[in-house]
Amino acid sequence: MRFLYILLSIIVISGCMPATTVRSVDSRPSIAIKGASSAAELLVDGLKMGKAQAYNGEPQTLILEPGTHKITIIENGVVIYEQKIFIESELKTITVK
Repeated sequence: MRFLYILLSIIVISGCMPATTVRSVDSRPSIAIKGASSAAELLVDGLKMGKAQAYNGEPQTLILEPGTHKITIIENGVVIYEQKIFIESELKTITVK
């Protein structure tokens, strides 16, 4: 009988343990495009990524490999932004004027 009380006590106490939540921060290199119009297209290293406005950082960003990338933004067939950037970690924000 004593064994049964000990076993029940262990079961009850084990259910009272606090839950642990582990959150990891995403530190992969990514870019956000601010100020782009709905017609602006984003190209990274010559590859179309879609509408630049979709990657405004709220909440969507574009995750890239670390290194140097050529970022081009085209609106109505005209290049409105073009620059080579080096991205190593975290988020880099590009503002289109």
